[in-house]
Amino acid sequence: MKRRLVALGACAALILPATAGAAVTEENFHLRTTSDLVALCSADASDPLAAAAVNFCHGFGVGVYQVLREEAAARPQGPQLFCVPNPTPSRNSVVVAFVRWAGANSGEMRQPPAEGFVRFLAQQYPCRAGSR
Repeated sequence: MKRRLVALGACAALILPATAGAAVTEENFHLRTTSDLVALCSADASDPLAAAAVNFCHGFGVGVYQVLREEAAARPQGPQLFCVPNPTPSRNSVVVAFVRWAGANSGEMRQPPAEGFVRFLAQQYPCRAGSR
């Protein structure tokens, strides 16, 4: 198990931008702001908390995504917040895009993390008129 976490941390280092933020702190795991989520998602592989941070980032992102998809399915005639392209992007590529989006949208970093992630999804994967 420990080897898998180390391997995941090493893989994360390869996919995350070279401009990783400051060291991850335990406070980041309280996830009070989008900035905390970005810190976790951009953890440097050499950070002692890197594996936990990247796993948390992926889990949080998947959780928000699944809730939004279930909510959209419950309102089939309602507006979509975002539309997933085909083929569906990999989880790793979405994390990389989220970190880049955060770097370009510093005004969003004080938002609650789920709200920041939803704003990212809406901007990264907008729906075309009439698409669902």
